[in-house]
This record gives sequence, structure tokens and C-alpha cells, in this order.
Amino acid sequence: MKKQLMLIFGTSADPLHEGHIELIVDAVHALSARGYDVAEVVLMPVFRHHNIQDGIKSSLTLTFEHRFAICQLAAAELTRLLEGEVAKVSVSSLERELVWQGNRPNFTAETLQALRAQTDPQLELAFLIGADSFSGEQPSFSRWFRWEQLIKDAALVISPRVGFEPNQDFLQSLTAQGARTIYLSEIKVSDISSSRIRARLTEAVDPMVLAHEGILSLPVADYIARYDLVQIWKQIDSKTPEYVVTENIMDTDNLETRIGKLLFEQKLTLGLAESCTGGLIGHRLTNVPGSSEYFMGSIVSYAYQAKVNLLGVTWETLQKYGAVSSQTVLQMAQGARRAFNSDLGLSVSCIAGPGGATPDKPVGTSWCGLSTPEGDWAYRFQLEGDRESVKAQLAQLALEKLGEYLEGKSGKPESH
Repeated sequence: MKKQLMLIFGTSADPLHEGHIELIVDAVHALSARGYDVAEVVLMPVFRHHNIQDGIKSSLTLTFEHRFAICQLAAAELTRLLEGEVAKVSVSSLERELVWQGNRPNFTAETLQALRAQTDPQLELAFLIGADSFSGEQPSFSRWFRWEQLIKDAALVISPRVGFEPNQDFLQSLTAQGARTIYLSEIKVSDISSSRIRARLTEAVDPMVLAHEGILSLPVADYIARYDLVQIWKQIDSKTPEYVVTENIMDTDNLETRIGKLLFEQKLTLGLAESCTGGLIGHRLTNVPGSSEYFMGSIVSYAYQAKVNLLGVTWETLQKYGAVSSQTVLQMAQGARRAFNSDLGLSVSCIAGPGGATPDKPVGTSWCGLSTPEGDWAYRFQLEGDRESVKAQLAQLALEKLGEYLEGKSGKPESH
């Protein structure tokens, strides 16, 4: 009995073209010839990509509805072409759902893990991927986010790509670690790219011309014309992204820029809970271009009621320990993580002066809380100066503590 597969084609292509259709059909035929039964084909449009240096990929969320609709047109075409061979062709919105749940870009490993959890365990997941990810001395797949988990959840169906030969030693090393790799050397992949299609269309080539050339299907060409996607692409493609956070860390970087680069590199998100600083930390973080990739937002919980209602700080904690205490800032940081569904939560509270001091908490008494997946920490500082100076010092110290945590975790950047 042939092993049943769910063949998954993840794509950020805009637009999806006939080269993609040909690849999927050829992959199904090649797998069938090798003794596999492709029970289902799933088209998986990316919702949000981690590669924001690419202008097209940085705007994926803006074009998702159109890309999803074009995938549906492609699914209808594939259903017709694979009739009698594949029982079902579908389009999945899973990547959009995962972004809404987790406030982070799509990573293939997380998508496949979620898909594995909701799919019949008798059906093997098979991820269709180009050979370019496995070529060279250091294949890019080795830097993919949680690739070790990915190879547990899905077989890798590798398609050839002109100019890219798979690194066989690397593939063997993956196999030794439990990966199931299927290299479809017998198929040929058309040299068609979505970026070249967009370039031609934005130069006033009629979509129907590309349909007659066999590059686009007639329904896709009609959709592009009907919804005037060319004008949307022109607006997107004319904006060259300038995101500092994608660059390497430099000695000249200020603290918030270094933190931004570390957060982006490590694919971590941050939520803030500020009290006495009144939004100063959030102001500094958002001065960095590209900070929306990792900074979810800030709750300025100045009053007791705000700490309780917005962050979940308990009245018992405030009554027993006060707003300026380790117990309170820890609950604030934890509350920020919950509120923003972020990886990290950072909080601050202080007595900025000139009033508000007590015998055991003089003016300048300050606390910072940091909540992380590994644990929670609180830090006490005794600061000097006027009100604005104390606020500025605490914002700086809180960012420094966050930076120390991130630098302790720093490693090689990953992708996908």
C-alpha cells in the first residue's frame, strides 16, 4: 500500500503563476511514480514574513486577501489537472491565524507543527521546497528557525532549481538526524518568477498577454485586471524599505537600536508596562525604523486602577508592597506579556519625586521587572536627580537590563 502524503506548498509569490502549477503537478506525478500516494495538496500563502528587507515580502500582510484569492483560483486549476490522482486540493489560512495568535512572523517550523497537530496522524506531511535552500557550503536551511522540529513534523520534498545543486553531505547529515528527504531530480522547473511578471505588468503589459503566453492562467489574469492589482504593486514596489533592525550590530548603535537588532535577530517580541516613565521607554524603542517587527506596544499604567484592570496586578500586592516594589513590577511585566501575547515583558515603577517618598522608599527608589520564557526577574535602583532625570535614568537602566538578557541569548540569526 502506497504511503499517503499531504503535499504542502508554502508561498509568498505575488502573483502565483503557471510555473508554480506545473511544479506542483510534476511533483505529484514524480511522487506517485516513486510509490507515494498524494492524498491532498495544500497551498499555504504566507501572511507575514521575517525577511522585511525584501520590499515585496515586507508588504505581504497588505496583499494577503488577494494572494489568498489567487491561490483559490490555482487550487481550482490543480483540482482539474489532478482529477483522479489527488482527492483534495485546498488553500489554508493557517499562517494568518498563527500571526494573529502569536504576534510574530510566519516560520515554517511553527506552521508545520500546528498543521501536524490538526491533521490525521496517518497522513504524512510533505513540504515542497526548492533545492536552493540546500545548496552551497552552508545551506540556508541550516539557519531556518527550529529546523530540527521541522524535520520531525514533515518530509522534505526537494525540487530542482537551475543553478543550485543540493549539498549531498548536508542532506545526508539531515537524514542521520531523522529527516525524510525526497529529491525529485527527474522534474524540470520552469524559469518563471513573480517579480519578473510584476515588472512586466507594471510596464503596462496587459495581463491577458501573459495568459496567452502561458505564464498566467486566464482566471488569474482576469483577477489581476479586475482588482487593479498592478496599481497596488506599483505603490508597494515604489517604497524601498529602510529598516535599521535588519543590519548587523555596530559599535556606533545606540542602546535602543542594539536592542531592536537583537530582538529582530532572535525573533522575539516585546510588550511594555510603564508607570512613572509615562511611555518614555516605548518612545525610545519606536525611534528605531522597523521596530513594529518586534515591539507590540506599551501600557502606561500610572494609576493603581490601571495596574489592576489592564495588567492584572492584584490589590493585595499593591496594598502589601506598594506600587514601587519587586512584587508589583513582576506582576506588571507578566501582565504586559499576557496583554500583548509577546515573548518578553518589561516593566518599570519608581518614586520620581519630589513627593511620594516614605522612610523605607526615598525619592529615586526604582524597580524594573523582566518577564521571559526562562523566568522573571526584578531589579532595584536608587537614583538621584530631579523628576525628569529619574525617569530618564530608569528608562535607560531598564533597557540595559533587557539588552543584557538578549545578549546572553544571542546566537546566529535564523530565517523562515
